[in-house]
Amino acid sequence: MPCRRHPRAASHCGYCAVCLLEEALAPEVGGRQLTIQVPLGETPSASVFLVKDGGPAHRLLRLKTWRRPAAAGFLERFHRLQARLESWTVEGIIRPIAAGVDALGRPSVLTEFKQGVPILDRVRSGRLDREEAIARLTPLITLIESAHTRGLFHGSIAPGNVIVGSDSPRVRLLDFGLAPLMSSAEDYAALSSADIAGFAALTRTLRL
Repeated sequence: MPCRRHPRAASHCGYCAVCLLEEALAPEVGGRQLTIQVPLGETPSASVFLVKDGGPAHRLLRLKTWRRPAAAGFLERFHRLQARLESWTVEGIIRPIAAGVDALGRPSVLTEFKQGVPILDRVRSGRLDREEAIARLTPLITLIESAHTRGLFHGSIAPGNVIVGSDSPRVRLLDFGLAPLMSSAEDYAALSSADIAGFAALTRTLRL
């Protein structure tokens, strides 16, 4: 019997090895059963996947999982972050949906998925002018300044966390507020400085 999803693959009971592996790796975050679709990226500390929500809508979402244990109070602080972002209606932030911690204490965060590529990749490919890219950062800088007045910080602004939509000029921030969740210390002065330095470094890189 051919695989129901991959007709050319050898199968067992109608499912091939890829389907069975996806089922085995399917994580559960915040009570949501997820199916991994494709990996989106890898860093020394975390992995990012495109996943499908097992609910009725079958939405595509973004899942980030860390390899080290979560800091104390991770889930409580995540829920506070989520509530504060829900009460702040702004464009430009990819919003968190749910979080969880596995049996080994490693955290995962599920967020909205928006199509786009890192702004630096768009510039290097020649599809976006450097000065135009820098101009598009201005609304995000203003957004971050407004966030700071509310006690909200990104904490990890880097080229890979600033994406440009594939079908629109809108620029968005990934992983807003997630870096502070990985530390039990809430050093607001350091977080504010890190955000400012992150935008400055990105602007310098775009000009090179």
